[in-house]
Amino acid sequence: MNNHLTLTRFNYGPEGTFSKLLFPTGEQFFTVEKPWRSNTAFFSCIPDGLYYLGKRDSPVVSRTTGGEFTEGWEVLDVPKREYIMLHPGNWPADLQGCIAPGTDYRITRNKQGIHVPSVMNSRVAFREIMGLMDQYNDWVLDIRPFMMSYP
Repeated sequence: MNNHLTLTRFNYGPEGTFSKLLFPTGEQFFTVEKPWRSNTAFFSCIPDGLYYLGKRDSPVVSRTTGGEFTEGWEVLDVPKREYIMLHPGNWPADLQGCIAPGTDYRITRNKQGIHVPSVMNSRVAFREIMGLMDQYNDWVLDIRPFMMSYP
């Protein structure tokens, strides 16, 4: 196994950015981020590209996991951005520029009762991801757009 994760974005909508996160062992999760807003801190997903992940203590991870975890994985060296964490969240509104995992992708009602795309079971997915990522001290995250291939 290697320490390379692939995050393939498949929905760049005004509501948010949704992706599939693939581990080298074949495990897959869905992710949610803010919509693309020119990489504006707190309001945008980050640009496609290769990033290193580093583990660190994080108040947002502690808060979103109900104290189950006090540290998490940060996306490092994002141009003009910092403190981009992987942490639980189901809707783009749950995030301030971070990435949240889920076990499923669906259209659900948000807290305002509006039907929007979301990820499901985010704490469950985060717990599984933390277990998978404990195998290495650092990881590489390859964020890329979905490219349709035809036979």
